[in-house]
Amino acid sequence: MKILVADDEEKIVEQLKKYLGKQGYLVDTALDGEKALKLIKENSYDIVFLDDNMPWLTGLEIVEYMKKNKLPPKAVILTGYPYINEKFSKYVGADEYLDKPVDLKKIDEIVKKYLV
Repeated sequence: MKILVADDEEKIVEQLKKYLGKQGYLVDTALDGEKALKLIKENSYDIVFLDDNMPWLTGLEIVEYMKKNKLPPKAVILTGYPYINEKFSKYVGADEYLDKPVDLKKIDEIVKKYLV
C-alpha cells in the first residue's frame, strides 16, 4: 500500500511517515498543497492524508480536484479546526475525517479499512 501524508506541520508529517513506514507501507510526504497535488498526479496512492489548511492548496481543494477528475486514492482530511467537521469533509468528497492531534489507532483503523 502506498500512502501520501500532506500537512504543513512537519512534526505531524514525520510522525505519520515513521509510524506507517514501520508497518511496511510506502509513504511519501508533502508540506504544502501544491506539492501534494503534484505527487497525487504523478503517483498511484491508495490513501492520501490531507491537512485541511496548507499553503497553496488546502486539503479540501485537493479532495475536490481528486473527485472531479476521478482520481482513485481514498482521501482522509486531517483538521485542527472546529468548523471543519466530518459532515462537511464528506460533503466535499473526503472518504474519512480525523481531528488533530491525530490518534494513531484511528490511522490504523482507516488504513486497515482500505487494505482490501
